[in-house]
Amino acid sequence: MQEFLSFVAALFKVSADTLSLETAYQSIPEWDSMMQIRLVMELEEQYDIEIPLEMVPEINTLALFYQFITREGSA
Repeated sequence: MQEFLSFVAALFKVSADTLSLETAYQSIPEWDSMMQIRLVMELEEQYDIEIPLEMVPEINTLALFYQFITREGSA
């Protein structure tokens, strides 16, 4: 989990200490609609997964992203 949060923090250009699994879409200025798409793309590449486009609006917390990538068996 810490590796995941560190990866996201680097992407958002924030300290990993500012993020938790409870961090939600638009709860920090760095996580806007453009970053949501970039986050999906970067996670797909990093964890070798595919996130269906129709699921993207539903995955709105870091916990949900983390659950998705671990469910895919990639984390």
